[in-house]
Amino acid sequence: MATILQNLPAGQKVGIAFSGGLDTSAALLWMKRGGAIPYAYTANLGQPDEPDYDEIPRKALQYGAEKARLIDCRLQLAHEG
Repeated sequence: MATILQNLPAGQKVGIAFSGGLDTSAALLWMKRGGAIPYAYTANLGQPDEPDYDEIPRKALQYGAEKARLIDCRLQLAHEG
């Protein structure tokens, strides 16, 4: 079950759904500066307005993610409708 954190756990791993936009970039940097160990996850849902999905995890790493992962969800989304 997912948990929404009320406090930043310094020194612990924290996952964030990372879009690469201003809000999630700022949140990731805030987590890193606050002492957390952020891990970034991006879902490729096949949005036509995203020119380069591979760039998003690289951006997360630049903002301080310990690791960044791009997950291809297109097939599952198509099956779910």
